[in-house]
Amino acid sequence: MIALRLVAADLRARFGLLGVTVLLLSIPVTSFLILDGFNRSLAVRFETARSSDLIVQETNSVGEVTGSRIPSEVGSDLVASGAAFAIPEIHAITGTSNANAVLLRGIDLDRYRSVTSFELSEGRALEPGDDPRAALIGSELAAGRGIGAGDAIRLRGRDFTVIGVFTTGTYVDNEAWIAINEAQRVLGWGNEVSIFVIPADGPLGPGDTVAATLSVVPRGEFVETIGEWDPILELSATSTLALAAAAAIILAMVLWRLAWLRRRDLAVLRTVGMGRSVVFGYLGAHGIVATTSGLVLGIGLAAALSGLFSFDSLGFATRPVMDLGVIIRAAALGAVILVGATLASGLAALRMKPVQSLRNE
Repeated sequence: MIALRLVAADLRARFGLLGVTVLLLSIPVTSFLILDGFNRSLAVRFETARSSDLIVQETNSVGEVTGSRIPSEVGSDLVASGAAFAIPEIHAITGTSNANAVLLRGIDLDRYRSVTSFELSEGRALEPGDDPRAALIGSELAAGRGIGAGDAIRLRGRDFTVIGVFTTGTYVDNEAWIAINEAQRVLGWGNEVSIFVIPADGPLGPGDTVAATLSVVPRGEFVETIGEWDPILELSATSTLALAAAAAIILAMVLWRLAWLRRRDLAVLRTVGMGRSVVFGYLGAHGIVATTSGLVLGIGLAAALSGLFSFDSLGFATRPVMDLGVIIRAAALGAVILVGATLASGLAALRMKPVQSLRNE
């Protein structure tokens, strides 16, 4: 209790010093939140895009994004070979620049719902018989363009009317969906498609080939390319840990300085029998105030700055996610800083003998 009174007095008398300490602690916390939030975003939006279905695509292509073109007749061959279904899709990136790029998906209006799960946040879904210039767009695309149901979106130089906005919670929320025959028309693909979605329990399995030039792969396999970003993210994480170590050193120095300024009070308390616990209690209380305030400030800064660190390229939009898991990991980082600084400063403060501290006053 006495140690807490000393801390309260310090907070009033040395607010500037403690304020600077909180600011310095918030920097590594903010960096950690943004980096970890970005990693979390990749995990949520890309890893969760996997499904149990398989796709048939052109070999060495990324058919679920772009680069695969195969004849529509392949679908009939797949069904004849024993596949319960072979649902065609078109995937392409449209636009004249990175700024206006859109992930375009052409869908079979009769069957697309059987292989793609989504929730409508606005408007309605595409149905057979809809106007060829009707489009269903993802929530990320809608937010990025500032459009919704009833508005127009330009795809491949043509205006389409948005009839609904969907959400999947994955990268698919960046896509615009239109009828597959209309996608063939605006892209000039004739009767070609990008992929066929087939069931995983059929005669074909991952790694099989079809007609020599086509491959069977798990749906969502392309997300493995996200692993190519790991070295960059790991380097950033290392930098954040270095900042955290620096923050722990700074906090330890500030706590040591506070202990030095309170050396007479702490010496008296130790002399009357309170022992070493009063020193660690005093420094720990100061550390808790500083790290908690730094964590709160860091969360606020990360939330405010996360929009500046969004990744938007070729129709993909990814930004840091500030969910409970990310915040808990940031709190754990703060706890490590707190414990390390408190132990280091406490052990240093205990080297000051009570008698010597009282004699020097």
